Formats: sequence, C-alpha cells, structure tokens
Amino acid sequence: MPRSALNNTIVPLLRRLTKKLGEQQAKSELRWMTEHVRAVIGESGRPHEHAEPSYIGARLWRGQPAPSEAEIERDQKRFSSVQWAWLRQAVSDRVEKNKPLQYILGNQPFGKASIATRPPVLIPRWETEEWMLKLSELINSTRAEQAGNQPLRILDACTGSGCIALGLACELAADSARITGVDNSPHALALAADNLARNAKQLRNKVDFHELDLQSPGALARLQAHGPQWDMVVSNPPYVTPAEYAQLEADVRDWEDMRALVPIPADADSHTVDMGELDPSGMSFVVRLATLARELGLASADVAHAADPATTGIPRLVVEIGGEKQVEPTRQAMHDSGLSLTEVWKDMAETDRVVLGYLKA
Repeated sequence: MPRSALNNTIVPLLRRLTKKLGEQQAKSELRWMTEHVRAVIGESGRPHEHAEPSYIGARLWRGQPAPSEAEIERDQKRFSSVQWAWLRQAVSDRVEKNKPLQYILGNQPFGKASIATRPPVLIPRWETEEWMLKLSELINSTRAEQAGNQPLRILDACTGSGCIALGLACELAADSARITGVDNSPHALALAADNLARNAKQLRNKVDFHELDLQSPGALARLQAHGPQWDMVVSNPPYVTPAEYAQLEADVRDWEDMRALVPIPADADSHTVDMGELDPSGMSFVVRLATLARELGLASADVAHAADPATTGIPRLVVEIGGEKQVEPTRQAMHDSGLSLTEVWKDMAETDRVVLGYLKA
C-alpha cells in the first residue's frame, strides 16, 4: 500500500489513541472525531456553510458504548485530504499534548444549549449539566403553581463559559427569569459572550454577562447596581483542594484555568502561588458565596421579597461541591448565613454534588 494511502486509514490513529487512553475510550474518541470531521469540517478545511455545532461530544460524559472497529472504518470513508489532515492533527494533539477532546471538537452540549469550548476556560461537565436540568425542573414545577410571577433574578457566580446561565435560560419557562453571569476572567467572559450569541435562537429568558471579582471589596455594590433585588445565586465555584489538584490528569491540569478549579486569593498569581498556603479544604469560595447570599438579602426574612410567594419553595443558593467531604462545611456555611434549610443532591455516580440552601418559611 502506498504511504499516502496508509496515512489515510484509521488503524494507525486508533493505535496511537489506544496507547494513551485504552481501547474502549480510544475507539469512542476517534468515532467522535470522525463524526465531527464529517459534520463540521468541509473538504476545503473550512466549516460547512450551514454546519450546526455537533452534539457528538455529549457521549463523552454520558457513557455511550464505544463503536466497533467496523463502524469506525465505515465512518472514515470518503474523507478529503484536508479532512484527513485535521483528523491526524487532532489525534496528535490528544496524544502528545494531552489536549482535551472538548477543546479539539470545540463544543460541548449542555441541555438545550451548545457551548463553545476553548482553553483555558473550564469545560462544562456532565455533573453540572445534570443538576442544572434538575434545578430547571424544580423551578418550572414550583412556579407553575403560582400566578402572576415576576421573573426570577438569578446570579450565576463564576459563570466561566456561561453554560449554567445559558442552560437555565433555555430550560426555564419563557420570560420567567433574568439571569446574570459574572466572572473575573477576561477569557471566560469573552467565551460567555460568544456563547450568548451562539445560542440566541434557543434562549427563552434574558441573559447578560459582566466581569466581576466576587472577592473584591466593591463586589456587593456592583451587584446591587446590576439589580437591587436578587432571588437566587447558582454557582459551580472553584472547590478542588490543593492535594486533589496535584493528582489531576494532565488533560485538566495543563489546559484548564487553575483559578476555575482551586480557590485562590484574588491577589495571588496562579502560576507562582504556594499550594501549601492555600485552604486545604477547598471551601473558601463556597463560604464566600454563602456570605454573599446573606449580603444580597437572600437569607433574611426581613427583606420585602423574602416572603414573596413567587420565591416560595425556590432555593436561594445552589452550589456545586466536590463530594461528601464538603457537604457538612457547605451546610454550616449556609446555616451561618441564615439559610437554615439545606438539601443535598447526588449525581448519577452517587457522589454528593450539589447543596441547596432555602429560607425557612
């Protein structure tokens, strides 16, 4: 077989991926790459004129079976030389540079939203998507029983790519919410703005994004300027412990923003910070969010909207956490801030994933 023909076969690529990922994962990821080539990459190397963002990346998080070798071989037929070049580069980036598949494909489905992904902004995880959908169902069912509701004002703290804000805006009943996402990363805010435009046709509720460091002294005043009344704070904050961060795979540690993973003081440089001086529990930002909920009046029965029927049964603070070890500290932080009722949601892997804080009726 001529070398050019050998280069345009799937077997060498599968072998390279298998050495890094194992056979099953290699087959799955190569199948996603070939589907992406067919759906998105035109023969000239430019995207197809009417290509829609593919949803094949969803399988990475949802555990669908790996394809057979025959399926992979069938899928790679009729690729152009440009498409083969893209595919070989994608495999090289995955194997040699540990580049995450979602960054290679450039998007990740998140509920009804399609979220563009690019480094170093945190890649949306299936665990976060799962609780976002569950929260949407809770809000929709609760408010369906109430008449004459005003839109909920929801703050998405540490918005990153904007996936939670945009996911909620697509899933919640039309005109039932106004969602504001904030982040201190210019990279994240630029990507969130792109994702807002990308999902404009799917949105059923208004969304806006703003750059804001929630650890800064003026954060509360700026939030109050954006909206004097807030009804809920949701967040996938940094909660990875320094010890856990040291053990992360290179796919995560070398590509995704450390500040989105580990709580670091606002004035610290993530490239030079001494990990030994950081909070070993990973809880500092979660505690900050609980304090912020109190400062915004979400945990006080004295504010006018606390007893509003439109917010009865709705959690005031929803925070993703890193498992059982962070449940009680998160509950305590919420209780200390006035959210005396808490609930824990597990993810599909039976890991404690979210803590919700409610105002006691």
